Amino acid sequence: MKKKILILALCVPMVAAKCPTLKYNKVINLSTIKIKTITDKELIKAIINVESSNNDNAYRSCEGAAGALQIRRTMVRDVNRILRRQRSNQQFTYKDRWNRQKSIEMFNIYCNHYNLVTPEEKARCWNGGPRGLQKLSTKRYWEKVKKQLAI
Repeated sequence: MKKKILILALCVPMVAAKCPTLKYNKVINLSTIKIKTITDKELIKAIINVESSNNDNAYRSCEGAAGALQIRRTMVRDVNRILRRQRSNQQFTYKDRWNRQKSIEMFNIYCNHYNLVTPEEKARCWNGGPRGLQKLSTKRYWEKVKKQLAI
């Protein structure tokens, strides 16, 4: 029995025509497709809502996670390691986890270092570490963030 492989790239030139590789041969009208662009500011706000319900004083004792972005000590150490590799004089302290602006700076340093581009990559790796995209639990986390983003 032969297996059919669906390659969406074949459909791109035929966007306004019927695409034989699609199951229902549905006509796609680009003017009706709405794509929401998510800014980093919107993403961070959504993650803060998921992590701490927008509370800068949030603390989860079982993980030692603190502040609006629920940063653990290991994350501070990782960000400081990244900064040392970049030969930066900037370093963060554990106390900085309680400061929203410094927490956001750590978030951005982390995401830039691991070349996280899309909102999903950023959210899932923030939740699950550098290999967060491979973890099932981070898919559920991304669903919570998307709910906050209303997408």
